[in-house]
Amino acid sequence: MNRRNDGDVEILLQRRPANKDTSPNLWDVSVGGHYSAGEGLEGGIREMQEELGLSVSPADLIQAGWRHNVAEEPGIHDREVQDIFFLHRALRLEDLRPDPAEVPEVALVSGADLRKLAQGRVLEIRAIGGLVDPNSLVQKRPLVLVSDELVPRENHYYEKAVRFGRALVGGKSVGRRRRWW
Repeated sequence: MNRRNDGDVEILLQRRPANKDTSPNLWDVSVGGHYSAGEGLEGGIREMQEELGLSVSPADLIQAGWRHNVAEEPGIHDREVQDIFFLHRALRLEDLRPDPAEVPEVALVSGADLRKLAQGRVLEIRAIGGLVDPNSLVQKRPLVLVSDELVPRENHYYEKAVRFGRALVGGKSVGRRRRWW
């Protein structure tokens, strides 16, 4: 997550691979991996390393909360509890080394644009991103993201992510007293 020159926040999205059983080829927030019961935060850190090639420590992450998620697709009944953390570190696409089998494409999008897209106020947005090559390098290029290509999320998920990110980069208190999710 980055702070933009205009004061807005920039959020990293990743495209899900075509072989995923849920929401294939759709854009989602980064990182969306699973870890085993009892594994805890270490599992999330491992997922960040596996998916994006990012090395982080627990001190780098800020917990925003958790939520229940239900994904119902043909033949799939996915019910899970999702821990939500933010990495408050400036990221450049060049810093990422995504696993191309896990993350075929990434994009940095402004919070304002992501909110409009998620709310259906615009049908597409422009972003900077790129395909991930076989060497885990992001081939930077302009992208167009369309609203139908966002993973469907309930309860204003993307809007809440933008609001939390803006509070975080703006130096506001993001403590646990306020329920973000």
